[in-house]
Amino acid sequence: MKPYQTPHILLGLALALSGCQQDAEKETTGSLAETHPKLEQQLARDSVSEPVTDGRNPDLYQRYRITMEEYENSGNYEVGNMYRGLLSPLDENSHSEAKTNKSAINEGLKQGVNFAGKYTVVTVGCGTDCQMHYVVDRENGKVLDKLQGSKGATYTPTSRLFILNPPDSTINYNNCSNCTPEAYIFEEGKFKKAAQR
Repeated sequence: MKPYQTPHILLGLALALSGCQQDAEKETTGSLAETHPKLEQQLARDSVSEPVTDGRNPDLYQRYRITMEEYENSGNYEVGNMYRGLLSPLDENSHSEAKTNKSAINEGLKQGVNFAGKYTVVTVGCGTDCQMHYVVDRENGKVLDKLQGSKGATYTPTSRLFILNPPDSTINYNNCSNCTPEAYIFEEGKFKKAAQR
C-alpha cells in the first residue's frame, strides 16, 4: 500500500461508519408504525386505560374508599346466625314490583342466601347505569326493600352492611352525581342509611 492511499482508506471508513450510524438513528427515531406495524396494531387493540387519571379526582376516590373500608372493618354489622332452613320461593304479592320483575327475581333467587344471614339480594337492570337491588327474605319469600344505584353494590352473606355504588378508581366523581358510594345497614327488614363517618 502506498502512503498516500492511507488517508483515502481512513476517510472511506469514517464515511461508511457515519452512514451506518445515521441509519441506526433513523430506525430508533422512526414511528412504531414504520418500524413494527404489527406491534403497533396489537398495542392499539389491547391498550388499557390507567385506573386513576388526571381529572378523575383520585383524592375523592380515596376518601370514599377509606370511608367504606372503615364500615367494612368495623365488625359492627356482622350476623351471628345463618339461616339453614328451606328457601322459600318468591311471594309475588309482597311488593308492587315483584310481579313486574318476576322472571329476573326468580332467576336471582337461585343464588341462595347472599346477604345478612337469611336474605337474597337480586339485582335487576333498569336502564343504562341503573340497577334495582331487591332484598328477599328466604324464610317467607317476601320482597322487603329495594335500593336503586348506578354502579353496582357490595355485600356479604355474613353482614348487614350494604354498599351501594362501591368506590371505583375509574369513575370520574366530578361528572357523575349518581355514582357516590353510600353505606346502608339492613335493620328490621329495611335499609337505613349509615351514619356519616
